[in-house]
Amino acid sequence: MPMLTCQSCGTKWSWKQTIKKSFTFHSALKCPYCCKKQYWTTKSRRKVSFSTMIIPFFIIVPSLFTISRLLILSMLISFCLLVLSIIPYIMELSDEEEPLW
Repeated sequence: MPMLTCQSCGTKWSWKQTIKKSFTFHSALKCPYCCKKQYWTTKSRRKVSFSTMIIPFFIIVPSLFTISRLLILSMLISFCLLVLSIIPYIMELSDEEEPLW
């Protein structure tokens, strides 16, 4: 699976750099190599939003059944870690900010 690639300089970001940059409140991500602003594509924002919206499903559905809370908590933590590890592979960058819709 491809990692994030800067659209300006063409350099691939490491997994650690991608995770670090994805937890910012700014819409622009600064390339660690050429320092130019990069933006998430609309398609990748939707993918990441969808993957994080599944997390409440793992809270609500198991609570409807007689499953121990420890098992539910461990499933939730495992899924959160899985989503966190996949995010760098589903993110894509663009030179220009795209509208969400």
